[in-house]
Amino acid sequence: MSATQSLQRTEIRGRGLGVNAGELLGRSSVFLPFVFVVVFFFIPMGWLVATSLSTHEIGSPPEFTGTLEHYARFWTDPFYLETALWTTIKLSVLSTVFALLIGYVLAYYIAELPPQRRGLITSMVVVSLAVNIVIRIFGLNVLLMNGGLVHSVFGLIGMPRIRIMYTELGVLIGLIQIAVPYVVLPLIGVIAAIDPALKEAAASVGANRYRTFWAVTFPLSLPGVVAGTLIAFTLNAAAFAIPALMGGGRVRMMGMMAYEQAAIQGNFPFAAAIGISLTILSLLITAIYLFVVSRTFRTLR
Repeated sequence: MSATQSLQRTEIRGRGLGVNAGELLGRSSVFLPFVFVVVFFFIPMGWLVATSLSTHEIGSPPEFTGTLEHYARFWTDPFYLETALWTTIKLSVLSTVFALLIGYVLAYYIAELPPQRRGLITSMVVVSLAVNIVIRIFGLNVLLMNGGLVHSVFGLIGMPRIRIMYTELGVLIGLIQIAVPYVVLPLIGVIAAIDPALKEAAASVGANRYRTFWAVTFPLSLPGVVAGTLIAFTLNAAAFAIPALMGGGRVRMMGMMAYEQAAIQGNFPFAAAIGISLTILSLLITAIYLFVVSRTFRTLR
């Protein structure tokens, strides 16, 4: 065998190995995330569903029987519907709306800054997410507690000192404070990416800043609005630490109710049924929201 033929075979083998390595890398890039989702999402969710369909006896582990009694108990008892379900929907939707209003103003201001200052303030928003949620909530407790800074300011300006802590208002403020950064971050990139020429074109045909915002900026920023509000709503709907610390156990959202059933009552099947109900409810509201948004996109087009 000549040296030339040997070299050609070596090159062919090298190409084959390169193709195989590339195919292996491509398959692993799909396979590994799939395994991750199956192991850390579908298997736990399957276990949760199975637990929710089990019977509960004090002192005995849950036994799978396929019963729907826990779902029937939750969805037919006015106490759970009014105390947990309605409170969760109300506070989650309100906190998302207020977080969007506050977050959009902040994101619009940040997006209009020069690139260096924009990057600095965006970094500050990101750093705020690195602070543990419990620490952030305790900071709010110091501000809003009876005799705290907010009460002192109310007294100085002659306003009545309303009770904020351990009420729905306190929980709402906590949910808004946690959700605002998640709304701001997607909006900054979307608003900053809007071509200034579009605003200039709107101004050239006589549109003022108000008209330009509603005709150009807001429609083009809707993808950021959708992303931010979905993140805020899903986080707030499943909130546990905020109702526990800001509500003092008096404001019972579904996450708090599930914890009480599992950790205090030891009724894991009923807690699992509450968790699955919360998941289905969140998916349903999200689907309705996305449907309305898609119709809005079509109208704007």
